[in-house]
Amino acid sequence: MNKDETINFIINDEDNYIKNMSVYDLYARKVSSTNEYINLITNNCLDFTDEQKKIIKNNSNNSSFKIALIDNKYEEGYPHTRKDIIFISPDIINNYNLKRILKHELAHIKQRINKTQFNNYDISRKRNTELLIRANPDLDEYIYKNKDNLELYYIYSSDKPTGINDIIKINNLGEHPNEIEAYELENI
Repeated sequence: MNKDETINFIINDEDNYIKNMSVYDLYARKVSSTNEYINLITNNCLDFTDEQKKIIKNNSNNSSFKIALIDNKYEEGYPHTRKDIIFISPDIINNYNLKRILKHELAHIKQRINKTQFNNYDISRKRNTELLIRANPDLDEYIYKNKDNLELYYIYSSDKPTGINDIIKINNLGEHPNEIEAYELENI
């Protein structure tokens, strides 16, 4: 995607990812409102250079998917997906693990499209029932539990998180079946 397409997607927030952020999510992103976050992001969307396009093409196994280039102000530069778009930063393009990262993110797009059902996990409750839960666009709206009835999710370590990774890993089982599956698939 070019810079303008990325800006339009962020502004429209079609998947309501930004609109649904909690006050804790906004605090972790060092903004006070969703509008402030959208303005911050849209001022930092980027166009790909020819060299970046070449690197991606060489690492994407000829898969067809949309990629948007964002800087480290948006989600601290962490790769993620929204709808059918993979968001990456220039640092990720230059990462020696780019091929694995793209496989991981593509797994999230496929999970979203195919509404993945998880054999080893059951739905426990809605994510919005947990006060300090961290927003992650690669997940669905549920908290899952494993066969031992232990829930999987990450929460902020306080009501004033220093960033999006200032978290506590509940039960140390992983954040969500989507993430567990994507990490497994990236290694194939």
